[in-house]
Amino acid sequence: MMPEDSPISLEQLAADPYAALGVRKFINATCHHTMFGGTLIPEPSLAAMSAAADTSVDMLELQRAAGRVISQYTNAEDGFIVSGCAAAMMVGTAAILTGTDPAKMERLPDTTGMKSLCVAKRFARRISPSGEEYVDHGYAIAVQTAGVSFVEVGQRDVATREEYEAAFSDEVMMVYWVGYAPAGDIPLADVIEIAHSYGVPVMVDASNSLPPRSNLHHFIDLGADLVCFSGGKGLQGPQGAGILAGRSDLIEAVAMQTAPNHGIGRICKVSKEEIVGQLASLIWWAEEDDEDRLTEHHRLSGLLKGQIDDLPGASIEVVFPDYNQRPYPTVHLTLADETGMTGADLLRELHDGEPAIAAMSHHSNPQTIRLDVRLLREDEIASIAGRLREILSARSS
Repeated sequence: MMPEDSPISLEQLAADPYAALGVRKFINATCHHTMFGGTLIPEPSLAAMSAAADTSVDMLELQRAAGRVISQYTNAEDGFIVSGCAAAMMVGTAAILTGTDPAKMERLPDTTGMKSLCVAKRFARRISPSGEEYVDHGYAIAVQTAGVSFVEVGQRDVATREEYEAAFSDEVMMVYWVGYAPAGDIPLADVIEIAHSYGVPVMVDASNSLPPRSNLHHFIDLGADLVCFSGGKGLQGPQGAGILAGRSDLIEAVAMQTAPNHGIGRICKVSKEEIVGQLASLIWWAEEDDEDRLTEHHRLSGLLKGQIDDLPGASIEVVFPDYNQRPYPTVHLTLADETGMTGADLLRELHDGEPAIAAMSHHSNPQTIRLDVRLLREDEIASIAGRLREILSARSS
């Protein structure tokens, strides 16, 4: 690590910013987790961002132009770019709460006198260190931030049509839905039908729902009123950007209370460079061939599996689709009990070692870790294999 009082030159930052700052670099086998900086931005998007940086523009005019591009790829009436999917969820909720009424906008997150209940599937429960049970809203806390309260339905993973129908009242103003769902859950089309029968809009959190490419328009085609996409995950845009697509009246309400205007969405500001970079990544990603992309991901997954298939104390498999039925492969490494290690132990050793490697836990098996190859080069795959061999060989000796 660099001494705290050591000056940093611009040349050092330009040559290797992380080395200059004394920050470790990671091989990212989590795919695009925010904790490890999100995705890797493609060259066309970086070039567009650089070109956008050398002049000034009217930001509302730029957002209107961005909305037209978003419409082309999502089938939505309009779109807007904000600072990530969670920001899209917050300002989308705000737009549903207020419409285009500026007096209501100025009161948020105080929703006194407004309909302010949001129907959502039941959230997980956790236990605090003091023993108190609490609700873990996860990403949906962005919805709550706008001033709504949740009406929970079903269990954590699934809900029925009857449970959804029973959740509606005169105070319900929206439905929040996550863009991927397990087998046995109520179809989104049914949720939209129920909600619209009560005059209630549906907002979809599609943060991590790309691929497939068809999901860019799938939710809008089903009738969703707003859809929120992460910019820095599947689309490989700037990590600080996200896309909101949907009804033109709701996007108008978003623009009225989001930067450059004042309102609850002022904190969701994006730069002109991020807007242009996000549009470039949207176009770049949408125009790539889904099958070619998937073929390459399978090739890289097979390459990693082949290099670690004979690891002592571990079994290896390529899982497709992933556990949420999303169409990309992941490599699962399951530790034998005799290694004396858990998946958490292995993740920690990978994280703390050299090279530093970030991987993922398994949703239900504590002995399994998951490795996503989609952002990896072949030399990084070889480094992961070498580090795993080093760790597990030491355990078996």
